[in-house]
Amino acid sequence: MLSFTQQSPILGDFDDKHRKAALKPPGFLKEVFQNSFKVYATFLMAGSVVYYFLGGSIRASTIEDKLAYASCIAEGLGLLSLRMKIQRGESVSGISGMTMIMYALVYLLRLFMVVPTKLSLIYLDGWAVEALQFVSFLMVADVVWSVFLTYRKSYQEDLDTCHVKYLAPSCVALAIVLHPLFTQGHVYSLCWTTYLYLDCLALMPQVVMMARGCGKVEAPVSHFVAATAMSRVVDLCFWYFDFDLGSQGYIRGFNYSGWLIVLWHVINLAIVADFMYYYVKARLGGKTMSEDLSLPVTDEIC
Repeated sequence: MLSFTQQSPILGDFDDKHRKAALKPPGFLKEVFQNSFKVYATFLMAGSVVYYFLGGSIRASTIEDKLAYASCIAEGLGLLSLRMKIQRGESVSGISGMTMIMYALVYLLRLFMVVPTKLSLIYLDGWAVEALQFVSFLMVADVVWSVFLTYRKSYQEDLDTCHVKYLAPSCVALAIVLHPLFTQGHVYSLCWTTYLYLDCLALMPQVVMMARGCGKVEAPVSHFVAATAMSRVVDLCFWYFDFDLGSQGYIRGFNYSGWLIVLWHVINLAIVADFMYYYVKARLGGKTMSEDLSLPVTDEIC
């Protein structure tokens, strides 16, 4: 018989489980934080509430700000697709580590290059875009960590041959020779152009890797490339409205700076044009979003 001060092992185990359960967050919170899409959706909803509470209005914002929001959210959804693939499959197969490094550099430079000049509600839309870009940077950093550390064994390094150690220095060198002219000065123009060239070439390693993958592209990877491409289409539309950088951007009456920026955005889209053709064709052909994408292959590669 048990005394009142003594406890059976069964009751003790029950109490321990009860205490542990009490320390755990509610079920819906646990589910939210274990799902990358729900975390991002929660961030967007919470951010929208704060934005409107501070007096922001999407309708009242400029067309450039609206395009910036659309571009950031599109690229965020693309990165989210990669993050969910890694989270569910615990594998980084099909993901180009070189592309991820390039985008880590791109988003880091972007955070510093386009930061609003003052901490004021007048620049609320600028700070909102900055917040979206910061989250994209965090997701890229997480994917880079997964590729080169957490799940390195599943990284297909032999297919990822378009190396960042050649692309990044080439972007810097080209930016020194060929760059648009901004009112912020020569140093700013060089840094911004380096960011532009890195951004425009960042998808190249991923495209090369897909081409060497014998015709099969996992659905989340294809969604990442497509979402990023759509983001860059929106960026090109943005420069339709910001095409004229001012008098310093002209050379002998020719808008050299505006056309140079547009040219590199077109080059960016040309890199993924072939892939996007097959991606859109697959969607129009009835392929579901969860199905892997099939690309044509050549005997020289496979």
